[in-house]
Amino acid sequence: MRKNKETQTYDFRPLGLAIREAREKAGLSRNDLGDKVFYGERHIADIENVGSHPSFQLFHDLVTMFNISVDEYFYPPEKVEKSTIRRQTETSLDLLNDNELKIIQGTIDGILNSRGNKK
Repeated sequence: MRKNKETQTYDFRPLGLAIREAREKAGLSRNDLGDKVFYGERHIADIENVGSHPSFQLFHDLVTMFNISVDEYFYPPEKVEKSTIRRQTETSLDLLNDNELKIIQGTIDGILNSRGNKK
């Protein structure tokens, strides 16, 4: 007789919310996103709102498209290497020229100085 393996179902809702937030930030409708990944608007809505589990390929496409760090969702108590916001910020920084980056660096320096941290 086969023994049943105890398994837990992964709650995809937090990742679905992260996908929705990233999609909205990118200015895409569900229909626009569905067209990009070749899935229907309803399927995208189910992933975002209900936590439906996407196929692995769709999951990969969505998290790479929006630079979402899955580590913070799969291993929440552990320190993740790079959070979603850090990955998205780095992607945005790559779009700036050196003069624009100087403005960002000045802002970072101001924040660190106000906290009493020195470079």
